[in-house]
Amino acid sequence: MERNSYTQGLQIAFMGDPTEENQEFPFNDSSSAGFSNPNFSQGLQSHHDVRVFGFQQSSLDDRFSQLNLNDIENPTRIVGSDFGPAPIGLFPENSFNGRHVLRSLPSQNMVVDRSPNYSPSTFIEHNVFDFDTNTQRRTPPSERPYNLCDPMRSVNGLGSTMMRPSMHDHHHQPLHSPPPRQLPRENSSYYYIPPLTELKAGDICTVAKDRDRCLAFQKKLDNEVLTRGEIDMIFMEVKDHLHELMVHRFANYLIQKLFKAINNEQRTQLLLLLIRSHQRFFQVCTNLYGSRTIQKFIEIINIQEQKCILLSALKPIAITLAKDSNGHHIFEPCLKKFSSEETMHLMDGIIQHCVDIAINKSGCCALQQCLTHANDEVSGHFLVRIVANALFLSEDKYGNYVVQFVLQMGLPWVTSMIIGQLQGSFVSLCYSKYGSNVVEKCMKESEEQLSARVIIEILNDPDYLKVFGHDYGNFVIQSALWASKGHANLGIHNAIHCLIRKHYSFLQSSPFGRRILSAASKCRRST
Repeated sequence: MERNSYTQGLQIAFMGDPTEENQEFPFNDSSSAGFSNPNFSQGLQSHHDVRVFGFQQSSLDDRFSQLNLNDIENPTRIVGSDFGPAPIGLFPENSFNGRHVLRSLPSQNMVVDRSPNYSPSTFIEHNVFDFDTNTQRRTPPSERPYNLCDPMRSVNGLGSTMMRPSMHDHHHQPLHSPPPRQLPRENSSYYYIPPLTELKAGDICTVAKDRDRCLAFQKKLDNEVLTRGEIDMIFMEVKDHLHELMVHRFANYLIQKLFKAINNEQRTQLLLLLIRSHQRFFQVCTNLYGSRTIQKFIEIINIQEQKCILLSALKPIAITLAKDSNGHHIFEPCLKKFSSEETMHLMDGIIQHCVDIAINKSGCCALQQCLTHANDEVSGHFLVRIVANALFLSEDKYGNYVVQFVLQMGLPWVTSMIIGQLQGSFVSLCYSKYGSNVVEKCMKESEEQLSARVIIEILNDPDYLKVFGHDYGNFVIQSALWASKGHANLGIHNAIHCLIRKHYSFLQSSPFGRRILSAASKCRRST
């Protein structure tokens, strides 16, 4: 009983309020001579905000001696509260180093490990002021569990919303920060959409432009939870705002889902409304979201009438769409979905203007799609015009990609005709940033005889050494080394090595020449 009374009366707190009538530790008093940890006393002397309740008439050693700690059977553990283990800073041999100080010492069945290597394992242990004279840090509030009702967090034990002073910051800080605000989940009531019968005119269009409610609408269409009458109601609501919704960043997805859910008669009606205004239809096709919606329409339509409606509207603007960054994406699904006979009229305008389209950034991509998916007849028309303008396209910033793509198609007659068109210009093309890529492709993709023609023309030029030291030409020589290595007749390959040895000093002094020396070395090692 004597021990419990003193245990319940022991209250040590760190207070930052100078108005409290607390008496400082008598560190300089002779009564503290028995204090076993001078480092702790020196550390606390530098903090003038430390106050102690219940030590106004006696020293710290006297109070701790009255706790009768020597009666404990296990000197490394002490009985206390049933809140769980908590560090108290009591070490064996009655020494106290001041590491842990409690606001209020519990009084019932609490087992606390006082070993130096002890680390807290439950949330209640983190409520102790973990003060160290070396680090002088404490567990920040952000690292503690949120919203735990802990009587140790406040003097009166009312809960975790209390504020307590810090030894190192005299401004009161909250025990915890509120959790970050989170957006509601998709299946929460935030996304609730009232029954369609309760919506007023124009409400569906408003809902379609809201990201979250539009997503809920799409899920209803995907899961087929809407009745045919409700789908018809949505169709009647959005058809008058079709162009506006198709180019909206959120509403376009609802239009795509709706187009899949409605019947063929409604799809035909929707397509007729879409192409009614040619200007607005063109704006939809050249818009990022509108282009995606048109592509989805092409994938879904399945009757001849709908195909004719869409293709007839695309034909007048085909050339412009091919040069547009968003519009050129429409051609690929058209060529995949429709037959060659159906797309013949769409391809006519592109074939006639294929050279102009090839030198456009988006057009060169559209042209490669046409060459990939078109039949042999349509591809033949494209190839004849590309081969006839091979030299012009090879020197163009975007046209060279079309020539390289044609060479990669692996058609011998086309490759032979392109090399024939470029013959006599290979050296000048080696100096071009774009043309040098075409020369390399000619050597790699052609047969041995055609490849040898290209290499011999470069090596027989009087200024061939300039090609070796040029910033673009050196890549052509490196490609010639590897291409000639695979030839049955290695005469050309050996001739290149002879030229490299002959002009070794020149190549060694040039940064681009050193690249050729490195490639020649690798080529010899791989033999």
